[in-house]
Amino acid sequence: MPVLVLVICLICGIFIPTGAFAVTTVNLKAEATIVSKTMTLSDLADISGDDAGLLPGIVIAKSPDKASDMNISAQTVETRIKSRYLGPILMTGAHRCHVVSSRVEVSEEAIKKVFTKEILRNSPWKDTGTIEISDIRISRLPKVLQADTKTIQAKFSSFEKYLGFTSATILIGSGPYPERVNVTGKVRLLSEIPVVKAKVAQGRIIAPGDLTLKSCDISPNPNVYIRLEDCAGKRAKVTLREGSPILPSQVERKPDILKGEMVVIEARVDNLVVRDKGIAMKDGYLNESINVKNVSSGRQVVGTIIAASLVQVEL
Repeated sequence: MPVLVLVICLICGIFIPTGAFAVTTVNLKAEATIVSKTMTLSDLADISGDDAGLLPGIVIAKSPDKASDMNISAQTVETRIKSRYLGPILMTGAHRCHVVSSRVEVSEEAIKKVFTKEILRNSPWKDTGTIEISDIRISRLPKVLQADTKTIQAKFSSFEKYLGFTSATILIGSGPYPERVNVTGKVRLLSEIPVVKAKVAQGRIIAPGDLTLKSCDISPNPNVYIRLEDCAGKRAKVTLREGSPILPSQVERKPDILKGEMVVIEARVDNLVVRDKGIAMKDGYLNESINVKNVSSGRQVVGTIIAASLVQVEL
């Protein structure tokens, strides 16, 4: 039976006295200041005796919230102790303890640090260029328990683009009712990108010599091409002006055959292959049908592009 009692006490977290007649003295304070969400016996009283080391962590109650204080009676404290400790105790000191929570103002630097860190972590543009965050504004600096200053989170809208005017709700502290602070900032995306040296007319193929690299703020158009090889060799769908970056919507892949290009017209009849020269009457891509003018006869035929400068027709 003693062994069974010992096992039950250990499972329930009940402290067993080390000496058969050891008396632990609990001297209740008249005033106590709490810095965490729960108040333990060591916050409210001075403890002495052979088993003094077993009692300090016993939780007496939750800390008062930010708008109030509270009084804890010696009887309440004794009841809580006896729910966790089997040995005899002697209550001395005050009949009740007046408890207040110690609160500190959350620093502006701590909030800005979390806001900046989470933008850099969540931004879909972090591999596109350098992210610059400025003009950070905080709605207020709340006062919280010292322990809560270690728990600061930033929550962004699921629609946030992390460019330009960016806002977040900063949650400070854990539990169902953390402090909430609104934070805004200006986010810029800087990158060295290809821009047009001189005007490129609509329909022209962009040559590497038409481009130069320049450091730009691409926040208004983060989808611009950021590598020379992405746009060199493409054809301008619109006129590209000097100094402008290049958007994917402004260019297209160079056609496999250009209008007016000399091509080979190929016709197959059984094992016989007949070839002649022709002129493409329109642009076209691989496996696309285009009109081709036969140079010899002057007649136009429709064929399928099967390779560069090669159009196959059906007889």
